[in-house]
Amino acid sequence: MEKQNKKTTKIIIIILLLIIIGLVVYVFIDSKDTKQNKFANINTSATSTKNVNFDPLNFTYTLEDEEVTLVDGISKTDIVPGSAEKLETTVYEKPAIGDLNGDKKNDSALLLVQDSGGTGLFYYLVAVVSDVGVVKNTNSIFIGDRIDPVSVTIENGKVKLSYIDRNVDEPMTAEPTVKITKYLEVKNNVLAEVK
Repeated sequence: MEKQNKKTTKIIIIILLLIIIGLVVYVFIDSKDTKQNKFANINTSATSTKNVNFDPLNFTYTLEDEEVTLVDGISKTDIVPGSAEKLETTVYEKPAIGDLNGDKKNDSALLLVQDSGGTGLFYYLVAVVSDVGVVKNTNSIFIGDRIDPVSVTIENGKVKLSYIDRNVDEPMTAEPTVKITKYLEVKNNVLAEVK
């Protein structure tokens, strides 16, 4: 009888473990789908007519003529092939979402930070727009080294970038104290400052 009870207990424990694993997998997949649905109006295929999810944290951007592919908002590449030193590119906070080209579909603007392990932290502004259902990457704009970003938003079809920088005559060791706000727009797939 005792042997039968032990066998029954083992079966119950195995069933409970399978139920818990199933619940964890379900919650993980559901939360991933919820995150991606925010970008559901952008199609990434030139030949497809249906909308496909787009995530600016998992996309390829061009910085200084070099392609950078983000995976979950991060890219790490060798500075020199085979070396231990890495060039790390990350997204500053989270992407701004809104319409940049008037097609009533979600576009994105984000600030990317590059760190090569030295003293510099280089910030670039990039945008991704849907153009007739195809996702297109704009040019990148170098914003500055070791600035203090405040926010990136999309307002009235324009990117609004706010950050704190140094005066032109101040050394890089000086604390940033000058608040700067820039407005940029996308025309013909080119991101440019509005004067």
